[in-house]
Amino acid sequence: MPGAREGALARLMEFHWPGNVRELENVIERAVVLAEGGHIAPEHLPAAIREGRRPKTDGASDGLPVASGDLSIKTNKSKLESELIRMALEKTRGNRTNAAKLLEISHRALVYKIQEYGLDE
Repeated sequence: MPGAREGALARLMEFHWPGNVRELENVIERAVVLAEGGHIAPEHLPAAIREGRRPKTDGASDGLPVASGDLSIKTNKSKLESELIRMALEKTRGNRTNAAKLLEISHRALVYKIQEYGLDE
């Protein structure tokens, strides 16, 4: 799997970082959370970095599902929560018990949030 790691590192190095070092830290922290076995692969990076696209300039990040330029926590909480749940379910192939563990919430809370956000298939 060295090729995948090199691919992720190459993409991180080639990306034009318009923000400060916190932006890079956030991307790496997110990738570490998504990575299995401690190896960061390109699929653990935001789409803009994977695809070598220029970052958005409207205040939104490809890594976070925020309303265009809206940095309100209240406005974006449900979008972020929904996206994290969707990612956890995808990573666990729909296993809600394991997804709840990844999300560090109870199974009951996860089931409630899946229904609340309309994520049940």
